Amino acid sequence: MTLAPQATLEWLPQDAIFFPGANARLFTTFHLCASSRLLAWDLLCLGRPVIGETFSHGTLSNRLEVWVDDEPLLVERLQLQEGELSSVAERPWVGTLLCYPATDALLDGVRDALAPLGLYAGASLTDRLLTVRFLSDDNLICQRVMRDVWQFLRPHLTGKSPVLPRIWLT
Repeated sequence: MTLAPQATLEWLPQDAIFFPGANARLFTTFHLCASSRLLAWDLLCLGRPVIGETFSHGTLSNRLEVWVDDEPLLVERLQLQEGELSSVAERPWVGTLLCYPATDALLDGVRDALAPLGLYAGASLTDRLLTVRFLSDDNLICQRVMRDVWQFLRPHLTGKSPVLPRIWLT
């Protein structure tokens, strides 16, 4: 996705569920200008943990990139093969939230909101890109925390109140 100068994008898709045996390749790239604003997340569910199903076999390649004025701020790739989940601490829920531009004050506020996820969540700020990451066993906690973070960040980024989209209530 390419954003024009002064453009704002909130990219908040529903969780992507990867069933056992799936062979998936995702590639999400955001091209921003220095004056663009981005609030996006990437939520992955490996298997269907609510019914005890794990991502026991299959492959997942998930690539995520953020570029500002043709300079890379984030280039990452998650590669899972044949049920090997050690790179995600055996957790079925994997999430990343991105906010640009961000400040130290926003970083501090986000870190406070991550407390319910304990040791498996963190946030960093590099070149005005706020990156939030988490791993979890509980989808309800993940969704609540990510929505809390979104509700905290949205007014600062867009100047708009954080009204939940109706689809989130279904």
